[in-house]
Amino acid sequence: MSAAEQTNGPRVRWVDGLLRILLATGFGLLILLAWVGLPFEVPYIGFGLATAFVFQVAVRPRRWELLGVVLGGTALALFDQYIVHQGSKPDFQVSACLGFLGLVSFLVVGFRAIWAEGEEQQQLKSILIPAAALTFFVLGSQSLLNLAGLVFPDTTDLYAYAFDGSLGFQPSFVMGRIFRHYSLVGTVGYFTYYSLPLGMALVYAAHLRRKKTKPLFIIELFMTAGLLGYFLYLTFPATGPVYVAGPEFPGSPLSLSDLHGLVLRTVPINWMIPRNAMPSLHVTWALLIWFNCKPLSRLARALAFTFVLTTVFDTMGTGEHYFIDLVVAFPFAVAVQALCTRSIPVRSRARFAPLVGGATVTFLWLILLRYGTSVFLMTPVTPWACVIASTALAVRWMKQILSVETFERRSSAGRAHATAAGL
Repeated sequence: MSAAEQTNGPRVRWVDGLLRILLATGFGLLILLAWVGLPFEVPYIGFGLATAFVFQVAVRPRRWELLGVVLGGTALALFDQYIVHQGSKPDFQVSACLGFLGLVSFLVVGFRAIWAEGEEQQQLKSILIPAAALTFFVLGSQSLLNLAGLVFPDTTDLYAYAFDGSLGFQPSFVMGRIFRHYSLVGTVGYFTYYSLPLGMALVYAAHLRRKKTKPLFIIELFMTAGLLGYFLYLTFPATGPVYVAGPEFPGSPLSLSDLHGLVLRTVPINWMIPRNAMPSLHVTWALLIWFNCKPLSRLARALAFTFVLTTVFDTMGTGEHYFIDLVVAFPFAVAVQALCTRSIPVRSRARFAPLVGGATVTFLWLILLRYGTSVFLMTPVTPWACVIASTALAVRWMKQILSVETFERRSSAGRAHATAAGL
């Protein structure tokens, strides 16, 4: 080794160490700002931050590390309850406690990633980056949704309300009464409604541990659905039955005969209320979670399907969505899955039909809801036939696009056999 190399070696290590110290300091300040400035009382914020802890568990950290994160999160929750708020809050919020846990997890994983080397650093980045992406996505979406109220002070809620009523009853009002009359159902329903980011994190973590698929594909799916969904919100701005009916929800929905005399028009609703009803991104994301549990265990698929059903009930029981929002979410989710599945050419039948078909049915629904309400109100047979046809087509296209992975696995096995045989 030359004298120059011997001199430069310590200098490079010194500069590298200094850079890491600066990064660690900046990251620590960022976490501190998040702790001081984030509204932990907003459920989505807490559950979004908690994804960091889920990702951390997925890479099987040391027990002492997990114990430290849990103790740190507990300390922050106690400090917030008894020092910051001086016991003024009636009780601990589960979402806030999970948010503090996730914040400490961010801190620990971030520091480890800064000081780690090689493969360990890459592994830590694989959980830190998507956790941060999901959290910022949740934070950004809360702000962007409110902007739609400035652009569209009047909403198309009455058109969705009229369609639901054309079915012969108002499904969201029925579920709303169940939520109100059975407190346990309501409590569990609101918890699972806001815990959607945890479901996203769990399916990502499962693919991360499986190591046979690219887990970032899962994040891409969720973000693509969100961005396209926000575009559709601008096309059909609606809020939800609880905002239209007000205090009367879920007690007094208009009857089918009353709907015939309803003047369909856009209605003014407070601009602070998000225009995020059509289609339901909650159900869209839940469906994408279920779709992408196919390569996982039977238990994981069953839990994901249960989460879909629970989300369907939650979105209506909270009054945040009409039944038709959930119907349109199915072909929309299939189209998003097909759009992001780039492992086969877009002209392939297994991808082209779900992509074009799902997108076409989604836009057809938006057009029919806006201009075909009088046809739906003629007889309940018409809207039910459309719902069944739309769902049946979506199921068929879903099977097509989800068959791609099975086809790829068989093709890979065939190539392996051919290689072994010397072909």
